[in-house]
Amino acid sequence: MSDQPTTDNQQPTTDLLILGGGPGGIAALLWANSVGLKATLLEPSSELGGQLLQMFHPVLDYPGLLPADGSALRDTFKQHLDTLSLSYRLGCQIESVDLANKTVVCNGETLTARAIIIATGARQRWLGIPGEELAWHVDANAERAYHNQRVCVIGGGDSAVENANILARTAAHVTLVHRSTNFRARAEWLAAAQSTANITILTETTPLTIQADSLEVQNVRDGSRQTLPAAAVFIRAGVVPNTELFVGQIELDEASYVRAFANQQASLPLVYAIGDVAKPVCLSVATAAGHAAVAVKDAQERLR
Repeated sequence: MSDQPTTDNQQPTTDLLILGGGPGGIAALLWANSVGLKATLLEPSSELGGQLLQMFHPVLDYPGLLPADGSALRDTFKQHLDTLSLSYRLGCQIESVDLANKTVVCNGETLTARAIIIATGARQRWLGIPGEELAWHVDANAERAYHNQRVCVIGGGDSAVENANILARTAAHVTLVHRSTNFRARAEWLAAAQSTANITILTETTPLTIQADSLEVQNVRDGSRQTLPAAAVFIRAGVVPNTELFVGQIELDEASYVRAFANQQASLPLVYAIGDVAKPVCLSVATAAGHAAVAVKDAQERLR
């Protein structure tokens, strides 16, 4: 199959379109500049950062930087882009994507490229239970907002345990609800939660219904139910990839992540998937940045 895009006689407006403004997309934009590719990054939200904006702990594993949290790391990345006057668009609501023809419709404008990098990331998973619209999926101000109140956190990974620890600093009580006895969270965060007096951990327990002031849960072993008083419920039960726009155009796996092959290529030529949307072995900022470097370099070689 040819690597050249077929765009119905419409000339590409840029070499590379990058879909998503998280760490992978930001790194791809920087790498495109360094290898001489004209690139534009499209981000639907009002600011760059993606899931960096949901990281409320110090980032200790990105080489050379020790930011206080994800937002601080994002600020450093953004400053890098702005210093180089690189092109990114915020508030770009992508209405449709034609990956075969490298065409994207954003806010009514049609953009075409010679290559596309998918860096759309992932979002918090919904549970599908009654009252879920009342829950908080992300809340950077929760520590202050729920001072001296009882709250619940649902999940067993890093985000859930991290949120429980942060909330416990000021909340009257935090209940961490997890469906299993096995936690995916970092050992040190889990140990901190287990040793904090105002955190209760309910394992083998699933949420049933969220009310404005409570959470009903059920024990999966004996079927018993209880209602937990809660001024707020935080759902931190994993993520799902943002790939709805690409269904039927490229190969996705059984969980809807993009299948990435050699050099982060998707199943169409000159289409790449990087970061969380490609289901990396290690979910990290460093992984997303590494994916970006590999994908952009491969695109440069093929376009040349």
